[in-house]
Amino acid sequence: MTAHMRDMRSIPPAEGILTTRQFRNRLSCAIMGGCMPKITTDAKPLSTEQQLQRVREALTSDRINLYLDLKKVLGEKEGTEVFKKLYDEGMKRIRKNFPGGKLSILDLMKREMISFPVLGFELTFDHEIENGEDVYYEHLTKCPFLDMARKMGTSESPCDFICGYDVEVALRDKRGRWEVISMMGKGGKECQFRIRDWKD
Repeated sequence: MTAHMRDMRSIPPAEGILTTRQFRNRLSCAIMGGCMPKITTDAKPLSTEQQLQRVREALTSDRINLYLDLKKVLGEKEGTEVFKKLYDEGMKRIRKNFPGGKLSILDLMKREMISFPVLGFELTFDHEIENGEDVYYEHLTKCPFLDMARKMGTSESPCDFICGYDVEVALRDKRGRWEVISMMGKGGKECQFRIRDWKD
């Protein structure tokens, strides 16, 4: 190697110009779909609760992003309609596990008390007798969808496109007479629903 070449090698690249190594690294990142952080062997394993929280966050953010993306790509009206159709298909699969395809309100409340906390909800329900009729009040004091929407900074409230549609579907399919009393996403201290068995 000549002295001239050694001198050239010692000259730092001009601002904004990549060295050969930098160029190769960036090209490799682009081909592989993005650079991944280096994984160290001394990283502490996540606890079971931390792993569960990661799953909860993925599920809630995916649902919210699906709604937002459909509206962005298809427009407000068509995007919302497609979201509802996808929701309906998911509910059909769930209802196949219900005896006779339908649950009483009491059985539904019991099932939600078991399944909802796994998803990150905190809830209770009360059973009252009003004018000789069974009435159930469901109280949600923590909602993972609302928490995620706030974390994402979206102006869209999941109260409208998740809980609101839950109520809409229940009334449409005659699976109970649901009434929204309050919602945390709209200033309420809790999400409260008043629910009675369906009567034609």
